[in-house]
Amino acid sequence: MMLRLRNLIASLTIGFFILMGATAQANDRSSVGKNPLTEDFASFVTETLDKWKVPGLSVAVVDGDQVFAEGYGFARLPDEPATPETLWYAASTTKAQTAATLARLINSGDHPALANGWSTTISSIIHDDFVLQDAWATEHITLDDAVSHRTGMAAHDKSYARVVEGKEAKPKDVVRNLRNLPLTTEPRLKYSYTNSMYTTLSHVIETVTGKWLGDVMKELIWAPLDMNSTFFDLQDANDAPHQLASGYYWDEKEGKYGEVPFMSVTELSGAGAIISNVLDYAKWVKCLLHEAPPFSKEVHKDIKSPRMLESTQPDIPNDIVTYALGWRRTLFKGHVMYIHSGGLHAYGAQVYWLPEIKYGVVAFANTATTSNAAEEILAWKLIQDRLGIPENERFDFDAKYQKFWNWLSSAADEAVDILYPERPNPPLPATVNTTKLQGIYYDPGYGRITLHEASHPNRSDEKILVTDRQEMTWKYQMNLHHVSGDYWIIYLPLLENPGYFTEFVAGEFKIRNDGKPVGLQVDWVNRVTDEVEGKVLFKKVD
Repeated sequence: MMLRLRNLIASLTIGFFILMGATAQANDRSSVGKNPLTEDFASFVTETLDKWKVPGLSVAVVDGDQVFAEGYGFARLPDEPATPETLWYAASTTKAQTAATLARLINSGDHPALANGWSTTISSIIHDDFVLQDAWATEHITLDDAVSHRTGMAAHDKSYARVVEGKEAKPKDVVRNLRNLPLTTEPRLKYSYTNSMYTTLSHVIETVTGKWLGDVMKELIWAPLDMNSTFFDLQDANDAPHQLASGYYWDEKEGKYGEVPFMSVTELSGAGAIISNVLDYAKWVKCLLHEAPPFSKEVHKDIKSPRMLESTQPDIPNDIVTYALGWRRTLFKGHVMYIHSGGLHAYGAQVYWLPEIKYGVVAFANTATTSNAAEEILAWKLIQDRLGIPENERFDFDAKYQKFWNWLSSAADEAVDILYPERPNPPLPATVNTTKLQGIYYDPGYGRITLHEASHPNRSDEKILVTDRQEMTWKYQMNLHHVSGDYWIIYLPLLENPGYFTEFVAGEFKIRNDGKPVGLQVDWVNRVTDEVEGKVLFKKVD
Protein backbone atom coordinates (compact mmCIF):
# COMPACT_ATOMS: atom_id res chain seq x y z
CA MET A 1 0.00 0.00 0.00
CA MET A 2 2.29 2.72 1.22
CA LEU A 3 5.31 0.83 0.12
CA ARG A 4 5.06 1.97 -3.28
CA LEU A 5 2.71 4.04 -1.80
CA ARG A 6 1.35 2.11 -4.34
CA ASN A 7 3.83 4.16 -5.68
CA LEU A 8 1.94 7.13 -4.95
CA ILE A 9 4.89 9.43 -4.92
CA ALA A 10 6.56 7.80 -7.86
CA SER A 11 3.45 8.26 -9.94
CA LEU A 12 3.42 11.91 -8.95
CA THR A 13 7.05 12.32 -9.86
CA ILE A 14 6.52 10.66 -13.19
CA GLY A 15 3.03 11.80 -14.00
CA PHE A 16 3.37 15.40 -12.97
CA PHE A 17 6.96 16.34 -12.39
CA ILE A 18 9.27 14.94 -15.02
CA LEU A 19 9.56 17.71 -17.53
CA MET A 20 10.79 16.13 -20.70
CA GLY A 21 11.30 17.22 -24.24
CA ALA A 22 12.73 20.45 -22.93
CA THR A 23 15.99 21.99 -24.00
CA ALA A 24 18.79 20.71 -21.83
CA GLN A 25 20.09 23.27 -19.40
CA ALA A 26 23.73 24.07 -19.21
CA ASN A 27 25.40 22.44 -16.26
CA ASP A 28 25.97 25.15 -13.65
CA ARG A 29 29.68 24.71 -13.07
CA SER A 30 29.68 27.48 -10.44
CA SER A 31 27.84 25.19 -8.02
CA VAL A 32 30.01 22.11 -8.54
CA GLY A 33 31.66 20.94 -5.35
CA LYS A 34 30.04 23.58 -3.16
CA ASN A 35 28.00 22.55 -0.15
CA PRO A 36 24.36 23.18 -1.16
CA LEU A 37 23.07 22.63 2.38
CA THR A 38 23.39 26.28 3.30
CA GLU A 39 21.66 28.36 5.96
CA ASP A 40 19.20 29.56 3.32
CA PHE A 41 18.44 25.97 2.39
CA ALA A 42 17.98 25.13 6.08
CA SER A 43 15.40 27.90 6.36
CA PHE A 44 13.60 26.51 3.32
CA VAL A 45 13.65 23.05 4.90
CA THR A 46 12.15 24.39 8.12
CA GLU A 47 9.35 26.10 6.20
CA THR A 48 8.68 22.99 4.13
CA LEU A 49 8.60 20.60 7.08
CA ASP A 50 6.24 22.90 8.96
CA LYS A 51 3.90 23.28 5.99
CA TRP A 52 3.75 19.55 5.30
CA LYS A 53 3.71 18.57 8.98
CA VAL A 54 6.83 16.42 8.95
CA PRO A 55 8.74 16.26 12.26
CA GLY A 56 12.17 15.47 10.86
CA LEU A 57 14.26 14.74 7.78
CA SER A 58 17.79 13.79 6.81
CA VAL A 59 19.28 14.57 3.42
CA ALA A 60 22.53 13.71 1.66
CA VAL A 61 23.87 15.15 -1.58
CA VAL A 62 26.49 13.43 -3.73
CA ASP A 63 28.35 15.78 -6.08
CA GLY A 64 31.18 14.05 -7.87
CA ASP A 65 33.44 12.66 -5.16
CA GLN A 66 31.99 14.83 -2.41
CA VAL A 67 29.15 14.05 -0.02
CA PHE A 68 27.23 16.65 1.98
CA ALA A 69 24.69 15.62 4.60
CA GLU A 70 22.50 17.23 7.22
CA GLY A 71 19.58 16.51 9.52
CA TYR A 72 16.65 18.83 10.14
CA GLY A 73 13.87 18.79 12.69
CA PHE A 74 13.34 15.85 14.99
CA ALA A 75 13.92 12.12 14.71
CA ARG A 76 11.93 11.63 17.91
CA LEU A 77 9.67 14.15 19.55
CA PRO A 78 9.89 16.22 21.57
CA ASP A 79 13.60 16.95 21.33
CA GLU A 80 15.75 14.26 19.66
CA PRO A 81 17.20 15.95 16.56
CA ALA A 82 17.43 14.31 13.16
CA THR A 83 21.04 13.94 12.05
CA PRO A 84 22.85 12.44 9.05
CA GLU A 85 23.39 9.33 11.20
CA THR A 86 19.70 8.89 12.08
CA LEU A 87 18.22 5.61 10.85
CA TRP A 88 15.03 5.56 8.77
CA TYR A 89 12.89 3.00 6.99
CA ALA A 90 14.06 3.02 3.36
CA ALA A 91 10.87 1.28 2.16
CA SER A 92 10.66 0.63 -1.60
CA THR A 93 14.09 2.09 -2.29
CA THR A 94 15.13 -1.40 -1.10
CA LYS A 95 14.07 -2.76 -4.48
CA ALA A 96 17.09 -1.36 -6.29
CA GLN A 97 19.46 -3.18 -3.95
CA THR A 98 17.49 -6.41 -4.28
CA ALA A 99 17.72 -6.17 -8.07
CA ALA A 100 21.41 -5.25 -7.95
CA THR A 101 22.08 -8.24 -5.69
CA LEU A 102 20.41 -10.56 -8.16
CA ALA A 103 22.33 -8.93 -11.03
CA ARG A 104 25.61 -9.68 -9.24
CA LEU A 105 24.62 -13.29 -8.66
CA ILE A 106 23.73 -13.70 -12.32
CA ASN A 107 26.90 -11.98 -13.50
CA SER A 108 29.12 -14.09 -11.25
CA GLY A 109 28.33 -17.29 -13.15
CA ASP A 110 28.61 -19.19 -9.87
CA HIS A 111 25.00 -20.35 -9.70
CA PRO A 112 23.79 -22.95 -12.24
CA ALA A 113 20.17 -22.18 -11.37
CA LEU A 114 20.74 -18.70 -12.86
CA ALA A 115 22.49 -19.92 -16.02
CA ASN A 116 19.80 -18.40 -18.24
CA GLY A 117 20.27 -15.00 -16.66
CA TRP A 118 17.26 -12.74 -16.43
CA SER A 119 15.41 -15.13 -18.77
CA THR A 120 15.43 -17.76 -16.03
CA THR A 121 11.88 -18.76 -15.16
CA ILE A 122 10.97 -18.31 -11.52
CA SER A 123 9.23 -21.69 -11.40
CA SER A 124 12.50 -23.41 -12.35
CA ILE A 125 13.96 -22.27 -9.02
CA ILE A 126 11.01 -22.28 -6.59
CA HIS A 127 8.61 -24.53 -8.46
CA ASP A 128 6.51 -25.74 -5.53
CA ASP A 129 6.10 -22.26 -4.06
CA PHE A 130 5.58 -20.13 -7.18
CA VAL A 131 2.13 -20.96 -8.51
CA LEU A 132 -0.22 -18.45 -10.14
CA GLN A 133 -3.84 -18.79 -11.19
CA ASP A 134 -2.77 -19.09 -14.82
CA ALA A 135 -0.70 -22.15 -15.77
CA TRP A 136 1.11 -20.44 -18.66
CA ALA A 137 2.09 -17.51 -16.44
CA THR A 138 3.32 -19.89 -13.75
CA GLU A 139 5.65 -21.69 -16.14
CA HIS A 140 6.85 -18.74 -18.20
CA ILE A 141 7.24 -15.70 -15.94
CA THR A 142 10.93 -14.86 -15.67
CA LEU A 143 13.18 -13.00 -13.28
CA ASP A 144 13.13 -10.15 -15.78
CA ASP A 145 9.33 -10.02 -15.72
CA ALA A 146 9.27 -9.87 -11.92
CA VAL A 147 11.96 -7.21 -11.58
CA SER A 148 10.20 -5.09 -14.25
CA HIS A 149 6.67 -5.25 -12.77
CA ARG A 150 5.21 -6.89 -15.87
CA THR A 151 3.87 -10.20 -14.54
CA GLY A 152 0.15 -9.45 -14.86
CA MET A 153 -0.19 -9.44 -11.07
CA ALA A 154 -1.65 -6.34 -9.42
CA ALA A 155 -0.47 -4.97 -6.09
CA HIS A 156 -2.78 -6.78 -3.65
CA ASP A 157 -1.05 -5.01 -0.76
CA LYS A 158 -4.06 -5.57 1.48
CA SER A 159 -3.38 -9.31 1.24
CA TYR A 160 0.09 -8.98 2.80
CA ALA A 161 -0.01 -10.76 6.16
CA ARG A 162 2.35 -10.26 9.08
CA VAL A 163 1.22 -13.48 10.74
CA VAL A 164 0.43 -16.77 8.95
CA GLU A 165 -1.00 -19.69 10.93
CA GLY A 166 0.11 -18.08 14.16
CA LYS A 167 3.73 -17.58 13.07
CA GLU A 168 5.67 -14.60 11.76
CA ALA A 169 5.29 -14.54 7.99
CA LYS A 170 8.34 -15.10 5.79
CA PRO A 171 8.90 -14.26 2.11
CA LYS A 172 8.05 -17.86 1.25
CA ASP A 173 4.58 -17.36 2.75
CA VAL A 174 4.00 -14.31 0.55
CA VAL A 175 5.07 -16.27 -2.53
CA ARG A 176 2.87 -19.26 -1.72
CA ASN A 177 -0.12 -16.93 -1.37
CA LEU A 178 0.19 -15.70 -4.97
CA ARG A 179 -1.80 -18.74 -6.15
CA ASN A 180 -4.79 -17.33 -4.28
CA LEU A 181 -4.70 -13.86 -5.85
CA PRO A 182 -6.33 -12.90 -9.16
CA LEU A 183 -4.16 -11.84 -12.08
CA THR A 184 -5.41 -8.71 -13.82
CA THR A 185 -3.69 -8.98 -17.22
CA GLU A 186 -1.60 -11.38 -19.23
CA PRO A 187 2.13 -11.21 -18.50
CA ARG A 188 4.25 -8.61 -20.33
CA LEU A 189 1.31 -6.51 -21.50
CA LYS A 190 1.24 -3.83 -18.83
CA TYR A 191 3.40 -2.27 -16.14
CA SER A 192 1.86 -2.97 -12.74
CA TYR A 193 3.90 -2.13 -9.66
CA THR A 194 3.88 -5.16 -7.39
CA ASN A 195 5.65 -5.51 -4.06
CA SER A 196 4.97 -9.23 -3.92
CA MET A 197 7.12 -9.92 -6.97
CA TYR A 198 10.14 -8.35 -5.28
CA THR A 199 9.38 -10.50 -2.25
CA THR A 200 9.35 -13.40 -4.72
CA LEU A 201 12.80 -12.39 -5.95
CA SER A 202 13.92 -12.38 -2.31
CA HIS A 203 12.81 -16.00 -2.00
CA VAL A 204 14.64 -16.80 -5.25
CA ILE A 205 17.88 -15.26 -3.95
CA GLU A 206 17.60 -17.07 -0.63
CA THR A 207 16.93 -20.37 -2.40
CA VAL A 208 19.85 -19.99 -4.79
CA THR A 209 22.36 -18.86 -2.15
CA GLY A 210 21.05 -20.77 0.85
CA LYS A 211 21.35 -17.54 2.86
CA TRP A 212 19.03 -14.89 4.29
CA LEU A 213 18.75 -11.98 1.88
CA GLY A 214 19.98 -9.53 4.52
CA ASP A 215 23.22 -11.49 4.77
CA VAL A 216 23.57 -11.68 0.98
CA MET A 217 23.13 -7.91 0.66
CA LYS A 218 25.66 -7.33 3.42
CA GLU A 219 28.18 -9.58 1.69
CA LEU A 220 27.69 -8.24 -1.84
CA ILE A 221 26.85 -4.55 -1.26
CA TRP A 222 26.96 -3.17 2.28
CA ALA A 223 30.31 -4.54 3.46
CA PRO A 224 32.21 -3.61 0.25
CA LEU A 225 30.75 -0.09 0.39
CA ASP A 226 31.33 0.26 4.14
CA MET A 227 27.59 0.67 4.73
CA ASN A 228 27.76 -0.21 8.42
CA SER A 229 24.50 1.46 9.40
CA THR A 230 22.25 -0.47 7.03
CA PHE A 231 19.99 -3.25 8.30
CA PHE A 232 17.37 -5.71 7.13
CA ASP A 233 15.69 -6.38 10.45
CA LEU A 234 13.89 -4.08 12.89
CA GLN A 235 15.56 -5.57 15.96
CA ASP A 236 19.02 -5.13 14.42
CA ALA A 237 18.21 -1.49 13.69
CA ASN A 238 16.94 -0.89 17.22
CA ASP A 239 20.13 -2.45 18.63
CA ALA A 240 22.37 -0.24 16.47
CA PRO A 241 24.41 2.66 17.90
CA HIS A 242 22.46 5.25 15.94
CA GLN A 243 18.83 5.98 16.69
CA LEU A 244 15.94 4.79 14.53
CA ALA A 245 13.59 7.70 13.93
CA SER A 246 10.05 7.33 15.23
CA GLY A 247 7.15 7.65 12.81
CA TYR A 248 4.35 10.18 13.17
CA TYR A 249 1.11 11.52 11.75
CA TRP A 250 -0.39 14.96 12.11
CA ASP A 251 -3.65 15.05 14.08
CA GLU A 252 -5.50 17.94 12.47
CA LYS A 253 -8.23 18.00 15.11
CA GLU A 254 -5.86 18.03 18.08
CA GLY A 255 -3.24 20.16 16.36
CA LYS A 256 -0.37 17.87 17.32
CA TYR A 257 1.63 14.86 16.17
CA GLY A 258 0.64 11.32 17.04
CA GLU A 259 3.28 8.60 17.22
CA VAL A 260 3.07 5.44 15.11
CA PRO A 261 4.58 2.15 16.38
CA PHE A 262 7.57 0.67 14.57
CA MET A 263 6.66 -1.78 11.85
CA SER A 264 8.19 -5.22 11.36
CA VAL A 265 9.45 -5.63 7.80
CA THR A 266 10.32 -9.34 7.74
CA GLU A 267 7.73 -10.42 5.18
CA LEU A 268 8.43 -7.44 2.91
CA SER A 269 12.05 -8.52 2.51
CA GLY A 270 13.46 -7.33 -0.83
CA ALA A 271 10.37 -5.23 -1.52
CA GLY A 272 11.04 -2.83 1.33
CA ALA A 273 12.89 -4.12 4.39
CA ILE A 274 16.02 -1.94 4.46
CA ILE A 275 16.56 0.44 7.38
CA SER A 276 19.47 2.81 6.84
CA ASN A 277 20.69 6.39 6.98
CA VAL A 278 21.48 8.97 4.32
CA LEU A 279 25.24 8.60 4.78
CA ASP A 280 25.13 4.92 3.87
CA TYR A 281 22.73 5.56 1.02
CA ALA A 282 25.09 8.25 -0.30
CA LYS A 283 27.77 5.54 -0.56
CA TRP A 284 25.34 3.41 -2.57
CA VAL A 285 24.43 6.29 -4.89
CA LYS A 286 28.07 7.31 -5.28
CA CYS A 287 28.89 3.75 -6.36
CA LEU A 288 26.17 3.93 -9.02
CA LEU A 289 27.24 7.36 -10.26
CA HIS A 290 30.88 6.31 -10.70
CA GLU A 291 30.17 2.74 -11.87
CA ALA A 292 32.45 1.64 -9.07
CA PRO A 293 33.10 -1.71 -7.36
CA PRO A 294 31.75 -3.98 -6.02
CA PHE A 295 29.78 -4.09 -9.28
CA SER A 296 31.34 -4.88 -12.63
CA LYS A 297 30.77 -2.66 -15.65
CA GLU A 298 28.35 -5.30 -16.94
CA VAL A 299 26.28 -5.15 -13.75
CA HIS A 300 26.24 -1.35 -13.77
CA LYS A 301 24.98 -1.46 -17.35
CA ASP A 302 22.36 -3.99 -16.27
CA ILE A 303 21.22 -1.76 -13.40
CA LYS A 304 20.65 1.21 -15.71
CA SER A 305 19.16 -0.54 -18.73
CA PRO A 306 15.44 0.18 -19.32
CA ARG A 307 13.34 -2.99 -19.26
CA MET A 308 9.69 -1.96 -19.28
CA LEU A 309 7.75 1.08 -20.43
CA GLU A 310 6.06 2.41 -17.34
CA SER A 311 4.38 5.62 -18.32
CA THR A 312 3.72 7.92 -21.24
CA GLN A 313 2.45 11.41 -20.61
CA PRO A 314 0.81 12.84 -23.72
CA ASP A 315 0.33 16.18 -22.00
CA ILE A 316 4.11 16.53 -21.67
CA PRO A 317 5.69 16.20 -25.14
CA ASN A 318 8.25 13.41 -25.67
CA ASP A 319 7.86 12.23 -22.10
CA ILE A 320 8.37 8.53 -21.46
CA VAL A 321 9.28 6.69 -18.29
CA THR A 322 10.88 3.26 -18.22
CA TYR A 323 11.67 0.89 -15.37
CA ALA A 324 15.18 -0.47 -14.92
CA LEU A 325 16.50 -2.61 -12.04
CA GLY A 326 14.51 -1.06 -9.23
CA TRP A 327 14.83 2.41 -10.76
CA ARG A 328 12.58 4.64 -12.81
CA ARG A 329 14.54 6.10 -15.70
CA THR A 330 13.49 9.34 -17.31
CA LEU A 331 14.81 12.68 -18.55
CA PHE A 332 14.77 16.07 -16.89
CA LYS A 333 15.78 19.02 -19.01
CA GLY A 334 17.74 16.67 -21.24
CA HIS A 335 19.52 14.90 -18.39
CA VAL A 336 19.11 11.18 -17.77
CA MET A 337 17.76 10.67 -14.27
CA TYR A 338 17.08 7.63 -12.10
CA ILE A 339 14.49 7.92 -9.34
CA HIS A 340 12.77 5.75 -6.79
CA SER A 341 10.45 6.55 -3.94
CA GLY A 342 9.46 4.59 -0.88
CA GLY A 343 6.66 4.83 1.62
CA LEU A 344 5.63 2.87 4.67
CA HIS A 345 3.14 3.33 7.49
CA ALA A 346 4.86 6.46 8.79
CA TYR A 347 7.95 7.08 6.67
CA GLY A 348 8.93 8.36 3.26
CA ALA A 349 12.10 7.96 1.20
CA GLN A 350 13.29 9.52 -2.06
CA VAL A 351 16.46 8.76 -4.05
CA TYR A 352 17.63 10.48 -7.24
CA TRP A 353 20.79 10.27 -9.32
CA LEU A 354 21.90 11.91 -12.55
CA PRO A 355 24.83 9.88 -13.95
CA GLU A 356 25.94 12.40 -16.57
CA ILE A 357 26.78 15.04 -13.96
CA LYS A 358 27.62 12.60 -11.13
CA TYR A 359 24.97 14.12 -8.87
CA GLY A 360 22.54 12.46 -6.48
CA VAL A 361 20.16 13.25 -3.63
CA VAL A 362 18.85 11.02 -0.84
CA ALA A 363 16.13 12.08 1.60
CA PHE A 364 14.44 10.18 4.44
CA ALA A 365 11.72 11.45 6.79
CA ASN A 366 9.13 10.29 9.31
CA THR A 367 5.55 10.64 8.10
CA ALA A 368 3.57 8.76 5.48
CA THR A 369 3.07 10.55 2.16
CA THR A 370 3.68 14.09 3.43
CA SER A 371 7.32 13.07 3.94
CA ASN A 372 7.57 12.27 0.26
CA ALA A 373 6.01 15.61 -0.62
CA ALA A 374 8.54 17.50 1.49
CA GLU A 375 11.42 15.38 0.18
CA GLU A 376 10.41 15.96 -3.44
CA ILE A 377 10.15 19.70 -2.95
CA LEU A 378 13.55 19.90 -1.27
CA ALA A 379 15.35 17.46 -3.56
CA TRP A 380 14.10 19.12 -6.71
CA LYS A 381 15.30 22.48 -5.43
CA LEU A 382 18.75 20.99 -4.96
CA ILE A 383 18.70 19.36 -8.39
CA GLN A 384 17.48 22.47 -10.19
CA ASP A 385 20.01 24.61 -8.33
CA ARG A 386 22.74 22.22 -9.43
CA LEU A 387 21.57 22.37 -13.05
CA GLY A 388 21.40 26.15 -12.94
CA ILE A 389 17.77 26.33 -14.02
CA PRO A 390 16.42 29.89 -13.83
CA GLU A 391 13.75 30.50 -11.21
CA ASN A 392 11.15 31.48 -13.82
CA GLU A 393 11.60 28.12 -15.58
CA ARG A 394 11.24 25.95 -12.50
CA PHE A 395 8.31 23.68 -11.85
CA ASP A 396 6.18 24.35 -8.76
CA PHE A 397 6.35 20.99 -7.02
CA ASP A 398 4.73 22.33 -3.89
CA ALA A 399 1.60 23.40 -5.76
CA LYS A 400 1.32 20.07 -7.56
CA TYR A 401 1.68 18.14 -4.32
CA GLN A 402 -0.81 20.36 -2.57
CA LYS A 403 -3.35 19.72 -5.30
CA PHE A 404 -2.73 15.99 -5.12
CA TRP A 405 -2.88 15.88 -1.33
CA ASN A 406 -6.14 17.85 -1.27
CA TRP A 407 -7.67 15.32 -3.66
CA LEU A 408 -6.26 12.36 -1.78
CA SER A 409 -7.40 13.50 1.65
CA SER A 410 -10.90 14.43 0.49
CA ALA A 411 -11.63 11.41 -1.72
CA ALA A 412 -13.22 9.42 1.11
CA ASP A 413 -15.84 12.15 1.54
CA GLU A 414 -16.96 11.50 -2.03
CA ALA A 415 -16.53 7.73 -1.88
CA VAL A 416 -20.21 6.81 -2.30
CA ASP A 417 -20.54 9.00 -5.39
CA ILE A 418 -17.29 7.62 -6.82
CA LEU A 419 -18.25 3.96 -6.38
CA TYR A 420 -22.02 4.16 -6.85
CA PRO A 421 -22.83 7.20 -9.01
CA GLU A 422 -26.13 5.70 -10.25
CA ARG A 423 -27.44 4.28 -6.98
CA PRO A 424 -31.20 4.39 -6.31
CA ASN A 425 -32.61 7.36 -4.44
CA PRO A 426 -33.98 6.62 -1.94
CA PRO A 427 -31.69 3.61 -1.40
CA LEU A 428 -33.12 0.09 -1.44
CA PRO A 429 -33.23 -1.69 1.91
CA ALA A 430 -30.71 -4.46 2.58
CA THR A 431 -31.94 -7.99 1.86
CA VAL A 432 -31.05 -9.01 5.43
CA ASN A 433 -30.29 -6.89 8.47
CA THR A 434 -26.78 -6.32 9.74
CA THR A 435 -27.22 -8.75 12.62
CA LYS A 436 -27.49 -11.66 10.19
CA LEU A 437 -24.47 -10.44 8.24
CA GLN A 438 -22.22 -10.77 11.26
CA GLY A 439 -19.82 -13.69 11.37
CA ILE A 440 -16.64 -15.15 9.95
CA TYR A 441 -15.78 -14.85 6.26
CA TYR A 442 -12.76 -16.35 4.54
CA ASP A 443 -10.80 -16.01 1.31
CA PRO A 444 -7.56 -17.99 0.88
CA GLY A 445 -5.73 -14.97 -0.55
CA TYR A 446 -6.91 -12.25 1.82
CA GLY A 447 -7.49 -14.37 4.89
CA ARG A 448 -10.17 -14.49 7.56
CA ILE A 449 -12.33 -11.57 8.66
CA THR A 450 -14.84 -11.47 11.49
CA LEU A 451 -17.60 -8.91 10.96
CA HIS A 452 -19.49 -7.52 13.92
CA GLU A 453 -22.05 -4.78 14.33
CA ALA A 454 -21.08 -1.33 15.53
CA SER A 455 -22.81 2.02 15.84
CA HIS A 456 -22.66 4.31 12.83
CA PRO A 457 -20.29 7.20 13.66
CA ASN A 458 -22.80 9.84 12.51
CA ARG A 459 -26.25 8.22 12.55
CA SER A 460 -27.59 6.88 15.81
CA ASP A 461 -30.33 4.84 14.11
CA GLU A 462 -27.96 2.96 11.78
CA LYS A 463 -25.52 0.11 12.24
CA ILE A 464 -22.32 -0.63 10.37
CA LEU A 465 -20.15 -3.74 10.18
CA VAL A 466 -16.53 -3.65 11.35
CA THR A 467 -13.49 -5.92 11.48
CA ASP A 468 -9.93 -5.20 12.60
CA ARG A 469 -7.10 -6.78 10.62
CA GLN A 470 -4.32 -6.73 13.19
CA GLU A 471 -2.57 -9.69 11.56
CA MET A 472 -1.86 -7.88 8.30
CA THR A 473 1.38 -6.13 7.33
CA TRP A 474 -0.38 -2.79 7.11
CA LYS A 475 -2.82 -3.15 9.98
CA TYR A 476 -6.15 -1.86 8.78
CA GLN A 477 -9.82 -1.86 9.59
CA MET A 478 -12.73 -2.68 7.31
CA ASN A 479 -15.74 -0.45 8.04
CA LEU A 480 -18.79 -1.49 6.00
CA HIS A 481 -21.50 1.12 5.45
CA HIS A 482 -24.73 0.24 3.67
CA VAL A 483 -25.38 1.98 0.35
CA SER A 484 -28.35 0.28 -1.33
CA GLY A 485 -29.72 -3.26 -1.50
CA ASP A 486 -26.85 -5.66 -0.94
CA TYR A 487 -24.22 -3.11 -1.96
CA TRP A 488 -21.94 -1.57 0.62
CA ILE A 489 -18.96 0.73 0.76
CA ILE A 490 -15.93 -0.49 2.69
CA TYR A 491 -13.66 2.12 4.27
CA LEU A 492 -10.12 0.94 5.04
CA PRO A 493 -8.49 3.19 7.68
CA LEU A 494 -5.09 2.24 9.02
CA LEU A 495 -5.29 1.13 12.64
CA GLU A 496 -1.96 2.61 13.70
CA ASN A 497 -1.96 5.77 11.59
CA PRO A 498 -5.33 7.55 11.73
CA GLY A 499 -3.76 10.57 10.05
CA TYR A 500 -3.25 8.69 6.80
CA PHE A 501 -5.89 9.08 4.11
CA THR A 502 -8.67 6.51 4.12
CA GLU A 503 -8.91 4.13 1.19
CA PHE A 504 -12.24 2.65 0.16
CA VAL A 505 -13.61 -0.13 -2.04
CA ALA A 506 -16.99 -1.52 -3.06
CA GLY A 507 -18.52 -4.59 -1.45
CA GLU A 508 -21.54 -6.77 -2.17
CA PHE A 509 -23.07 -9.39 0.11
CA LYS A 510 -24.14 -12.56 -1.66
CA ILE A 511 -27.49 -13.81 -0.34
CA ARG A 512 -29.03 -17.22 -1.04
CA ASN A 513 -32.68 -17.58 -2.09
CA ASP A 514 -33.55 -18.57 1.46
CA GLY A 515 -32.16 -15.28 2.76
CA LYS A 516 -28.95 -16.69 4.19
CA PRO A 517 -25.76 -14.66 3.52
CA VAL A 518 -23.07 -16.81 1.89
CA GLY A 519 -20.31 -14.37 1.08
CA LEU A 520 -18.93 -10.85 0.76
CA GLN A 521 -17.47 -9.87 -2.60
CA VAL A 522 -14.88 -7.10 -2.44
CA ASP A 523 -13.82 -5.20 -5.55
CA TRP A 524 -10.24 -4.37 -4.68
CA VAL A 525 -8.98 -1.21 -6.35
CA ASN A 526 -5.82 0.75 -5.63
CA ARG A 527 -7.32 4.12 -4.86
CA VAL A 528 -4.14 6.10 -5.54
CA THR A 529 -3.44 4.67 -8.98
CA ASP A 530 -7.04 3.65 -9.73
CA GLU A 531 -5.72 0.23 -10.72
CA VAL A 532 -8.22 -2.62 -10.53
CA GLU A 533 -6.85 -5.52 -8.49
CA GLY A 534 -9.74 -7.92 -8.94
CA LYS A 535 -12.90 -9.24 -7.28
CA VAL A 536 -12.40 -11.41 -4.21
CA LEU A 537 -15.17 -13.45 -2.57
CA PHE A 538 -14.92 -13.93 1.18
CA LYS A 539 -17.12 -16.97 1.82
CA LYS A 540 -19.12 -17.07 5.03
CA VAL A 541 -17.84 -19.97 7.08
CA ASP A 542 -19.94 -19.86 10.25
